[in-house]
Amino acid sequence: MKSVQDVLSVLEASGFERLPKPLTVAGTEFDFDATARGRHPSHDLVLVATDQFPRLRLQRLIAGLARSLDLAASRRPMSLVLMGEIAASDRIELERYARVLPIGSVTPDVAEIEEAVAVLLPLKLPAAELVHGSDPVNEVMAALGPVNATTAHIALVKAAFDGPDAVREALRRYVNEGAGWADDVEDDDE
Repeated sequence: MKSVQDVLSVLEASGFERLPKPLTVAGTEFDFDATARGRHPSHDLVLVATDQFPRLRLQRLIAGLARSLDLAASRRPMSLVLMGEIAASDRIELERYARVLPIGSVTPDVAEIEEAVAVLLPLKLPAAELVHGSDPVNEVMAALGPVNATTAHIALVKAAFDGPDAVREALRRYVNEGAGWADDVEDDDE
């Protein structure tokens, strides 16, 4: 079926490996429309079923697979890509054993498939050269402006180059000076 192949193609493009039919776990065979397993970073076992799969049979098959995976001490989470309409009660039963990723259409396009399986796919981040940022210290100085930048402000900003401890120390001195306290710290032990 073309839609099953399209789902597998989307998964394979993201590093999933197609598994042979039928899936065999702990000596028991499970015949889904297709299966795939994730490799780094996703380790999901992905099951693919269409609306042609009788729902009661699908529920029993997934429950049996969950038990077999437990017996095999597998730590792989199961995800079920289900194409076609599904009743709420059937979905609730399936979600007891697997994450259900429904695709409403039985002949979805690639965009629909990618949207349904997005939780399994790696994030697509913008390229590093497209991310623009500026130096935070320069932004603070620009926000203060030349008129409002006092010597105390400049001292705090310069302290930022030496890290948070230096900023705390500069701020402590600024507060002590404003309160009229001596900058010397006296020990209570004397």
